[in-house]
Amino acid sequence: MRVYRITKKKYVKNFNGRGGSYEDGARWNLPGQPVLYFGTSASVAMLEMGHYIPTPKMVPKSFVLGIYDIDSTAIESVELSELTDGWDNFPYPLATQRIGSDFLVRGDNLILLVPSSAAAGIDKMIVVNPEHPDINKISLIETRSEIFNPRLFKGL
Repeated sequence: MRVYRITKKKYVKNFNGRGGSYEDGARWNLPGQPVLYFGTSASVAMLEMGHYIPTPKMVPKSFVLGIYDIDSTAIESVELSELTDGWDNFPYPLATQRIGSDFLVRGDNLILLVPSSAAAGIDKMIVVNPEHPDINKISLIETRSEIFNPRLFKGL
């Protein structure tokens, strides 16, 4: 499975899950839980970045797009129809944090495939449990320093 993540270059090979989502919690995890987030496409990863950086022109030069391969069948899914209204609100609802937290605590699977809030639930994000034994089945294929086309949001 090919997946995508935008991160600082120095963390592109780091899979310990102790970044900002670990410290502060996020949509699919509570604070203090190691976790990694990936997009199922580069576009989804870029859209998700929009939650944190208001314009592509403000993406720090230290960020890269990591393209990865995950060779694991340890996957479970959450469908949009299973989520309550407001699942995509901010601040993050406790309901989605509990779903992700339960996934991480159980430790049965490496991947939790979830709807992307940035893409209105149409596309998917991947929540990765860095404490699962298959974490070593993630390999970095390529990095790209040019994440967005310069024409994108040219008027901003």
